[in-house]
Amino acid sequence: MLGTEPQVIADYVETGKVRIIFWPVLNHGNPSVYSTVSAHCAGAQDPQKFWELHELLFQNQGDLWSATRDYFVNTAVAAGLDRVAFEACYDDPATLAEVMSLDDIRRDRGVYAQPVFDANGLIFAGALPYEQVAATLDTLLAQAAP
Repeated sequence: MLGTEPQVIADYVETGKVRIIFWPVLNHGNPSVYSTVSAHCAGAQDPQKFWELHELLFQNQGDLWSATRDYFVNTAVAAGLDRVAFEACYDDPATLAEVMSLDDIRRDRGVYAQPVFDANGLIFAGALPYEQVAATLDTLLAQAAP
């Protein structure tokens, strides 16, 4: 999806035809969990910061295997987030519970790997070519048209 995602965003999201909803897939233990907690907390401050921190963590994913709380806090601050607000969110047990609950839901839906493309409940796994994603979206949009 990473190769397809920018074109889907340009052709469908930015034109208002579809909406992308990020859903965490926590398949890599603590690095997945605390990266997701961090991105969630960034989004709580500013929805655009969710995507900025998500991208930054993805670009530096090799660092995540040994990342500590301080790593995530310092990365968030370097991305322009308010330290006190970020730490309060990151340390709040409710944040972790929410992230884990989202993971439980996706597992209950049968999603165990990534990338995954879910279009109104139609789940496609794997790195799909743009043409396949576009064809699916176009079909769903045509079905939804009045």
